[in-house]
Amino acid sequence: MKKIIYLSVLSLFVLTSKSFAQFEKTVGLGVHAGYGNKIESVGGGAHLHYYYTNEFRFVPSFTYYLPKKGYNMWEVDADTHYIIPVSWLFSFYPIVGLHYSNWKFDASKANEIELQGWTKHRIGANLGLGIQYDFGYKARISIEYKYQFIKDFSQSSFMAGIGFWI
Repeated sequence: MKKIIYLSVLSLFVLTSKSFAQFEKTVGLGVHAGYGNKIESVGGGAHLHYYYTNEFRFVPSFTYYLPKKGYNMWEVDADTHYIIPVSWLFSFYPIVGLHYSNWKFDASKANEIELQGWTKHRIGANLGLGIQYDFGYKARISIEYKYQFIKDFSQSSFMAGIGFWI
């Protein structure tokens, strides 16, 4: 009985390590859409996944949020994900990264005559969690929650994306 258990654990370890070996030094592209609660608008963009190792991937991304009430915003993020496999198809990952955003307010579009328009550039940090489902050959979907620490503009961001490995 002990031999069967040992062989099962060893087989699971070998099969799991082989299944994730394909990602090291690979690149993936994708698109995402979501909602930012400070800008109170939906946004969309593109991201790139570069697997430095099987567990660590670097994820630069660009997101543009639709204008709302005179406010307009776009952001560039440089995140790192640590992939933790839950099963053959599902993975969980914490998110840590850097953030740059451009915020604009156009008083004429907000029907606020007495206010002045402004533009602000902000650097910040991201911290969050994500889950990924690999649904086909070199294809995945993901859902992420990030809190973006930004001076005067900190916000929660929810994103859903689809991507493909090249």
